[in-house]
Amino acid sequence: MAFFTKSTNTRDVSAERDSRTKLLSRNEFYRDVNPLISDGKLLIESLALMVIDIEGFDFILRTFGPGQRDNVIEQVSRRIQQLIGNDHVLYHITQDRFALIYCEVNLAEVEKMAAKLLQSLKDPFEVSGVAYNLDGYIGLSSFPDDASSVSELVRTAVFACDKARRVDGRYMLYEKHQDDKERERFYLLLDLEKALINDAEIEVAYQPQINLDTGKIYGVEALCRWRHPKHGIIPPGHFLPFVEHSPLMMPLTEKILRTSLADTADWDKLGFSGSLAVNLSTTLFGVPDMMDRFSELLDASPINANRIHFEITETSVMERRNRAVKILSELKSSGYGIAMDDFGTGHSSLAYISDLPIDTIKIDMHFVQNMDKPWGRAIVGAASALAENLNLRTCAEGIETEEQLKACEELGVSFGQGYFIGKPMFRTELEGWLKTNSAAGVA
Repeated sequence: MAFFTKSTNTRDVSAERDSRTKLLSRNEFYRDVNPLISDGKLLIESLALMVIDIEGFDFILRTFGPGQRDNVIEQVSRRIQQLIGNDHVLYHITQDRFALIYCEVNLAEVEKMAAKLLQSLKDPFEVSGVAYNLDGYIGLSSFPDDASSVSELVRTAVFACDKARRVDGRYMLYEKHQDDKERERFYLLLDLEKALINDAEIEVAYQPQINLDTGKIYGVEALCRWRHPKHGIIPPGHFLPFVEHSPLMMPLTEKILRTSLADTADWDKLGFSGSLAVNLSTTLFGVPDMMDRFSELLDASPINANRIHFEITETSVMERRNRAVKILSELKSSGYGIAMDDFGTGHSSLAYISDLPIDTIKIDMHFVQNMDKPWGRAIVGAASALAENLNLRTCAEGIETEEQLKACEELGVSFGQGYFIGKPMFRTELEGWLKTNSAAGVA
């Protein structure tokens, strides 16, 4: 296996090492790799880059200070150096990342070395009597298959490394289709920002909910839809997961809330006095003026607070427990309903659920749609019994057949929604549905 070696480089590298960690820096990395490529063409047979990301240095810095962090970095570099051999060059390109250049070697051999390196990093690093367990992730990229320049080679290797971290894959090869998805998401965010500024394209679909005891209409859930001028209707699953972690989540939620409140007020004229459920992301809890912005919209609406329900997922509540309890308690004390969405898919305990200011649990569709199996029926029944004991209501999601509807009724579930009852509909279509089903009344 051919690494980039000390003998490959005629410079005196000893004078260019970091005085703290004794490692070659990012500048030296670029000085060594740049001569291997000229005008986008490789001057050697093959070139690959390995980026090694070590998770845990920030914790050491915060807890023990920069001196101890540098000592651990040096220990990590020594272990890597022992595995690859002292004649090979290891670069410390950022605080958390190291790099190795592979010349004229096939990628399969590089993968083998990646696996060996990760295995070697599993043992704790002992410094000043303290043992540190650090996680390592590796990204691999090659030239010219994955890149057309040195900067692109670095970017694609770092991209693969970050992907390995997100999926806990330990090491990963660069994959162009994954990169394309990330770029598509980036441009979608730009388009969404424009759509929100222009107050266009973002629409609300509504899915009916019924009272399973009476069969009457109980309310609707507001669901986000994006009518993109180029891509058409974009399903929420294709953009909400990454919008949720962006600054656009707040204005998007405000748009959905504003539109659905106005529509619900108009439907009063059709005799609809049911509830409105709006999904709430816990990422919004980090917005300092979230409650003020929500209050401005809610106070301006003629809809009574007890008709407005906010839905929040079980998993997201667990991730921000203290903040979630505070915000949800404020909403609850103001008269708004609180529902825990996707119940059964998270990791909450019974004691925790009893402490939450919720009044409804929504049973995840995975369990509802598997009630033909003993385990599915048992879970739905257990959730219904739990809710009754805690004086909570239940709503079964994803009801798609008459058999599922009847099973939910038998198990004591309070409400239901799903395609068998009514699919998500835009305003005009829902108004027609409400008129058709007005005889059923509102529970």
